[in-house]
Amino acid sequence: MLATGVIGMAYTLLQTAFTMFYVTTGNRFGGDGLAFLEFYGDKVFSYMLATGVGAGFGLTMYLKQNDDSVDSFLNKANSAATLLLIGFIFSAVSSFFSSLSLPKKAI
Repeated sequence: MLATGVIGMAYTLLQTAFTMFYVTTGNRFGGDGLAFLEFYGDKVFSYMLATGVGAGFGLTMYLKQNDDSVDSFLNKANSAATLLLIGFIFSAVSSFFSSLSLPKKAI
């Protein structure tokens, strides 16, 4: 769960830098190839975030059933998994918007 959060944050910072470049110059960094990278990158990282959410919620539910002495720690882990869930939702929305910027190909 921690690795998923760190990797997701690094990807978000990279996307922020590319977006700032696009807003300030009006040109896409990397051209159309970067649009495909953004689209598929959003897909991969949203699935990674969803996996981290599932692992976090699964761990906390399993440990709460078996051990009541670490309830405070598990509540903190559960809130961290909730933050990853929110990140997943925003990443899925970003994936939708990045699909709109894909270059239109003639059939």
